[in-house]
Amino acid sequence: MAVSSPAQDCPPHLFSRDRAAGTLALMLGVGSHAINGFVTTAVLPDIIRDLGGQDRAFWVFSSFEMMAILAGCLTGAVKVRFGARLPFLLATSLLAFGSTLAGLSGTLEGLIAGRAFQGFGEGMIIALCYGLIPDLFPNHVAPRVFALLSGVWALAAGIGPVSAGLLSELWSWRAAFLVNIPLVLLLFVLMNTALPAGSAVARSGHKPEQSTGSNRIALRLLLLITSIYLLTVIGEAQTPVRLALTILAGLLAATILLKIDANSIRRLFPRQAFRLETLIGLGTWIVFLTSVVAAVRAIFVTTFGQVYWDMSVTEASYVAAGLAFSWTAFSWVSARAPSRKRELTYLVTGPVLIAIGMAMTGYSLETRSLILFALAAIVAGAGHGLSSQILMRSLMYTAKGQEQNLVSSILPTISSAGIAIGGGLTGLIAIQTGLITPGAETLLTKAAIAQSGASVFYTNAFLMLVPASAMMILRRRLILVESRDVKPDRA
Repeated sequence: MAVSSPAQDCPPHLFSRDRAAGTLALMLGVGSHAINGFVTTAVLPDIIRDLGGQDRAFWVFSSFEMMAILAGCLTGAVKVRFGARLPFLLATSLLAFGSTLAGLSGTLEGLIAGRAFQGFGEGMIIALCYGLIPDLFPNHVAPRVFALLSGVWALAAGIGPVSAGLLSELWSWRAAFLVNIPLVLLLFVLMNTALPAGSAVARSGHKPEQSTGSNRIALRLLLLITSIYLLTVIGEAQTPVRLALTILAGLLAATILLKIDANSIRRLFPRQAFRLETLIGLGTWIVFLTSVVAAVRAIFVTTFGQVYWDMSVTEASYVAAGLAFSWTAFSWVSARAPSRKRELTYLVTGPVLIAIGMAMTGYSLETRSLILFALAAIVAGAGHGLSSQILMRSLMYTAKGQEQNLVSSILPTISSAGIAIGGGLTGLIAIQTGLITPGAETLLTKAAIAQSGASVFYTNAFLMLVPASAMMILRRRLILVESRDVKPDRA
């Protein structure tokens, strides 16, 4: 079945009477996830001043990310079996509990525990939000949904630092967590209004897939937790050898998990995930590798702005947010593609622009050009905006039955896992190039950035050529599937 172009039909308004609740619920779910990330980063210095534990600050973020990835990996399978309402009730309850625990905690350990509950709830919510897109919206409406959600991310990038400052000044850093509670209640009401009664598989009449394999759920959960733990704590590795071994061990555990899961009765992951010979498998690799490369911007861009150009935290944050604003603008461009042919052109152009943006960042560090540094973020954002929603929509809507639930729910989790691994890989590159000196009191210096900062971005620009090349192959496979109108599992 072909993935139609948005221009083939005139899509109904996203806020029409029958779609308003679903659209608002997705916006609030994605927005909550995005704003929480920006706000927590901004208030961390206040948290450390109040509760202490600077040496454990890493876990304020890692506990959240670890549990979010775990929840995202489980959500698709839970949705297949129970539909969306039950997991959404669980997710909102955990998010509310975690936010309360984090906001009222008197110790850093309590805050970290609250962040873990928050992470599981947020991870399940974001997976459900993307997993529900095929349930709530037909294919020809989906481009506008993705463009709208990218706008939510840009808005979060814009108001996150400001809202964090206001909340801290009006009360304290605790407000950044407690403000989630009324938002969670509203989200719960909206989702219970918008959600279909059962899963998409049950409503479509597809029978659940039967497998001759075993379940082995305990072993799969052990491997899943092990791989997530290893791939999340790589930021704590202090030496290149330890970092490389941790990444390899995590990837090995994930590989064994995928092999066992593919032959299990109730799978956690799409059967074709990461199988290069299939359309969905190649697509999941592209999502993963693009996120691995993109991690370098999340880690260094804001810090480079502060250290290299002496900007304030807010100024550096807004320079970095140029990527989010550009991503949104070009998402609307791709959502209005006049034909499927134009969409597929955007699909392969996006990764090339991301690579160019990385290279421009490197050159801006060599020339000490702040204007070029800011422009590089815009170019990279344009690349993400042009291609990401087309890629995700193509993967979601070419999958059928149970696979559609698993593919749709796992995509944001694959992206998060890629960023986690990319952070470790970027750290390894930074150590090897001399940008970071293990054990040094100061993370980055102007001299180190001037000497080695460009090399880190040039290296990632080169690495980006791998998913860019893979996207060309994916484009050909999509054309083959759509021209012959064959099922995606034969691609």
